[in-house]
Amino acid sequence: MPGFVIRKENGDLKWFPFFKYDDGRYGFYAPKDEKTGHEVGRDWNFLKYIPGYWTPTSTPNHRRRIGGGSSFIVLDEEDNLRYYPFKDESFMLRGVGDRVGRGFNAEFDYYSAEWLANGTSDLLVRDEDGDLRLFPWDGKEFKDLGRKEKVGNGFDKKKVPDVYPGYWTGGRFPDIMVRKDNGDLIVFPFDGESFYGKDGIKIGRGFKQKDYPHLLVGHWLRNTTPDILAYHDRRLHLYTYSGDDDFTTKDYIYSSEKDFREDWKFLIGNWRSPGLPDLIVIDGSNDLQFYPFEGQQLVDLKRDRQVGNDWKFTHIWDFYPIS
Repeated sequence: MPGFVIRKENGDLKWFPFFKYDDGRYGFYAPKDEKTGHEVGRDWNFLKYIPGYWTPTSTPNHRRRIGGGSSFIVLDEEDNLRYYPFKDESFMLRGVGDRVGRGFNAEFDYYSAEWLANGTSDLLVRDEDGDLRLFPWDGKEFKDLGRKEKVGNGFDKKKVPDVYPGYWTGGRFPDIMVRKDNGDLIVFPFDGESFYGKDGIKIGRGFKQKDYPHLLVGHWLRNTTPDILAYHDRRLHLYTYSGDDDFTTKDYIYSSEKDFREDWKFLIGNWRSPGLPDLIVIDGSNDLQFYPFEGQQLVDLKRDRQVGNDWKFTHIWDFYPIS
């Protein structure tokens, strides 16, 4: 059942399923005879937490989904990557936490996606030099590509502060969109082996981080390429890319009411149905507000919008356990 995994200050993990009630509403409040907030892990004190679809299924499931996961890779204090599958609704079974990678760093950026299009996640890493390195996952460990590990360069954090994986070119493999320090949005296609040899495609202008602090990437319009809900001045503006030209900040096709705040947490997930993203925000009172996305806009559920209250945590991830 889709939902969230949260990490509390003491390192404990809890899983909250997203329930559908008999009257068609949704929420994290448990219906009668159901439980929520299951304890699924203890003492998780790691440097990085990388959710993904690391656990293979009996039949390959090509989710083509960016974000969330059904299991975890974590980085410990000795620069090791460790694998934590989610089995029997828990991370606490004996034999979990196997070391699956060495020599990684907390200063690196980690991006999980189906980079090789084989049904499980792989790992793309941006190192301290701005180089991109690919680590394929075979279901048990990360493969060593040797000289082919480096798949891109020139992505220094100061010049390229944000990286967004997605199926930007609509092909078989995920690509990346970056936001440069000048506010340009550039797509770099990936062919399953490298980002080298392909020109960047400018798709947006004017999206400086100080003016547009949140870019919420998802398949909002349910087509082959992602779209962007961008936060600006308490509104969320929807931008779509057709592949013909780049858009400016004025070219949005939908604008929400002034219902949002910059310091809120914005979470995209496919809680209702695979491939259908919706939005949950966590407001200043730590309450969860649910905004389904229908047609080309967010739906205000009014009184039914609040789906959880008083959530306090250090980390939160959308989560889709394998049944």
